[in-house]
Amino acid sequence: MKAATMKNTAAALQLFILACVVLTVAGFSSFNFESRKVAHEVQLKALSATQRYAGEIEDGKITRKEALQELAVVAAGVTLVPGRSLADGGSEETSEAVADAVEPAIAGKTAKDFEVPYNGKQVPLSKFLGQATLVVNIKIDDPVSLQQMPGLVALTQTLGRKGLRIWCFPTDQGYFEPDENDVIRIKNYQIYGYGQYPISMLFDKIDVVGNTIHPFYKFLCSSLKNPYGIRRVTLNYEKFLLDGEGRVVRRYPRKYPATEMEKDLKPLLAGEPLPEESPAFKKAWVEAKREAATSQYAFKKGLNYYDNGPNSVDSRTTSYS
Repeated sequence: MKAATMKNTAAALQLFILACVVLTVAGFSSFNFESRKVAHEVQLKALSATQRYAGEIEDGKITRKEALQELAVVAAGVTLVPGRSLADGGSEETSEAVADAVEPAIAGKTAKDFEVPYNGKQVPLSKFLGQATLVVNIKIDDPVSLQQMPGLVALTQTLGRKGLRIWCFPTDQGYFEPDENDVIRIKNYQIYGYGQYPISMLFDKIDVVGNTIHPFYKFLCSSLKNPYGIRRVTLNYEKFLLDGEGRVVRRYPRKYPATEMEKDLKPLLAGEPLPEESPAFKKAWVEAKREAATSQYAFKKGLNYYDNGPNSVDSRTTSYS
């Protein structure tokens, strides 16, 4: 018993020392107001994590190695331990509270209940809903666009007349989107042939994560978590599949190919039940989880998006409320 106590004390001491390193790095890297704000958040997370992990080690809920790994990446805003801290790069309690806080407000709603900006004006989504609708958050400068956009165009060409609709939403959050809405639409049409009204829509920029998230994306994310229990989108090109009533029926990871989605779209368009989730579907989510921890195109709170920041709008688009 005495040996176990000494071992736990040593583990707690190691965690405390590592926390001090994180605090020091965060403090010395604070050169302006915004970075000091981020550093302060990191410091609070490090101290809180140190206390929590020491207790969890003692209770046998987490190993010392796992605790050390997780604390070591607090400053980077990512996690190495599956199932923990995936939502916003912070503590499990904080991140899930942010993601789930909107759930009661949208209970019982469908996509038909929302409006989104298009050409600077609010338009009802009920006007564009198909028998099956794919909703995608896009970033034209993301290299994955070269694979994803042609696939989406191919789907509209084969299934558009049968009732498929695709809605793409750009955002300033994450890896910066330098172009304005009209330029994004022009580029996507010229490069990929995407943008055939009303089958393939490219709406104005909106926020898709954080506490400035657009109400429609609150609805999407709260309707269906990803396989790891996370509600918010973690990468560009995540996709939500809506049925003819505007309800979320499936969620796809970033690099899931159009040929695989077509296997779900055809039965949905025919009024048939969706097939079981395929091995390819599950594998794609495993790869997406790994990429979310390392990719520069992942949404990381405090690094490439901020709570209470300005909405994703351009100079000619009014903000949504």
